[in-house]
Amino acid sequence: MARPSSSRRIALAIDLGGTKVHGGLIAADRRVLWERRCAVDPRGGERVIEQLAELIHDAERRIPRGERLEGVGVAVPGAVRADGTVWAPNLKGWTRIPLAEHLSSDTGLRVIVDNDRITSLLGERWCGAARNVRDAAFVIVGTGLGVGVMVGGHPCRGARGVAGSIGWWTVSAGRPVSAAATIGSLEAAVAGPAIVRRMKRARINGSTPRDLVIAARRGDARATAVITDVAERLGRAVADLVSLLDPELVILGGGIAQAGNLLLGPVRDAVRRRAQPLARSVRVVRSALGTRASFIGAGTLVYPDVLQSSSQ
Repeated sequence: MARPSSSRRIALAIDLGGTKVHGGLIAADRRVLWERRCAVDPRGGERVIEQLAELIHDAERRIPRGERLEGVGVAVPGAVRADGTVWAPNLKGWTRIPLAEHLSSDTGLRVIVDNDRITSLLGERWCGAARNVRDAAFVIVGTGLGVGVMVGGHPCRGARGVAGSIGWWTVSAGRPVSAAATIGSLEAAVAGPAIVRRMKRARINGSTPRDLVIAARRGDARATAVITDVAERLGRAVADLVSLLDPELVILGGGIAQAGNLLLGPVRDAVRRRAQPLARSVRVVRSALGTRASFIGAGTLVYPDVLQSSSQ
């Protein structure tokens, strides 16, 4: 009987979000061998670390006989400092968590951690919309708002790990976000929680941006109006981003990106009208991998050489 191949490369990819965890085994040939999704422990702190460690142990039991993990790649919804500690404002108690150190100590495995802005872009570069692209931006509209940036084929993380934090951009143009204020952060205007609040005020059924998209596709004028306003606000930010970075490609991701042309149309129009004239030829597209982009990209943290082969 032939021995099982031990040459196949396998990574455990984990996408840790503000409300959910998506983990799975990914081979270097892009095949997903096993997946698991669960809600993030709302108690935060060490409870989430224990949850991730348990996920790793579960994954190890799923590895084909004769094969082994090369390592674990973890995407986090925040910043990874130079000392390896993680700051994730949407996770309770995560102000300075040495995540890779904790998980490596508990499992004995090599663990690499990066922010989900970067991993989303890496996922798209490996097997999505950004293949063969060296200058790109991935705009994530989720629980928070951020952008992964790649310049000359290299991810941009910044001196403190917070490059791409456009959710903090100050906005004042357009209609007010609330009756109380017209100036605030971009995240407070277009990210998931803000969208859900607007759905409630407009009495639109549902509790997620995906529900908003479904309502708009069914012809709900209130839902369409909310998406249009979000798209216009986001479009102005993308136009500024294009003028700043001059990317070849901008990718929109997150639940609201499922709105397709309802979102893409106004964003593209804003770029054509507002971006630096020579940069207006930039392509603006929806994520090819959808909500799996960051998960897939987390696998590239374990074997980054696959990105080289994907661009050939």
